[in-house]
Amino acid sequence: MLTSTFVHAQGIGYATERQIWELGAVTWSRFLEIHPEIRLSEHKKSLILPCIEESILRLAQRDYRFFARRLRPSDQWRAVSEFGSRLVYLDIETTGCGWDDQITVIGVYDGEEMHSFVCGQNLESFPEFISQFEMLVTFAGTTFDLPLIKRVFPGLQLDQLHIDLMCMLRRLGLKGGLKNIERQLGIYRRPEVEGMTGFDAVRLWQEYRRGSTEALELLLTYNKEDVVNMSYLLEYGCKLMRDGLGLPAVDENQSQIVKAKTI
Repeated sequence: MLTSTFVHAQGIGYATERQIWELGAVTWSRFLEIHPEIRLSEHKKSLILPCIEESILRLAQRDYRFFARRLRPSDQWRAVSEFGSRLVYLDIETTGCGWDDQITVIGVYDGEEMHSFVCGQNLESFPEFISQFEMLVTFAGTTFDLPLIKRVFPGLQLDQLHIDLMCMLRRLGLKGGLKNIERQLGIYRRPEVEGMTGFDAVRLWQEYRRGSTEALELLLTYNKEDVVNMSYLLEYGCKLMRDGLGLPAVDENQSQIVKAKTI
């Protein structure tokens, strides 16, 4: 999908992008082949051509930062097909203390393994770990998870491509919290954490701090369900978003969405 994207060129909107596709240029390479004959204004061509040439170079270099800067937040899902092999799902748990909220757990799922970073154990190793990835997927991470992580780790850039599933799914008509959307789509959690909420996560952390290792295990299971289930939501959302664009089928853009496995 990324190599069919033109809206990251300055001055090019969704209507012009659809026009480009309708004129037969459904990929960057195809646009370069036929642009002398394509029925677009010379001004628009002058905006698109240098951007596409640079985009091809940047993609070959796997420069995800370039696309993170150029794509609108609402369009960064388009890069999953190219950067999905270095994608992770991320969710945090906190003390629930309002303005003085502290991170207790950061859960990260890479499509194969679950990685849990726990306050007082290994939380300080999170920045080095997360820096190896090119794309982050969160639910409401724009306003909650990522700002709090940056407050705890002020030197951490977090300059990856980012898909906020809450924003994506709202555009598709699915509203509410993560668990409510899961139920709407028929996604169920493990019995031991079914029905748990963020308030339970705060309570479990308090019980762990009082000495209950079982409480921490249950908290980590709850957090794992959050991040693993995001992988299903991403696949669902990306398919509907792509279908909604009306882009003709493109053989070279096979999806690389990291699918959840039983872990």
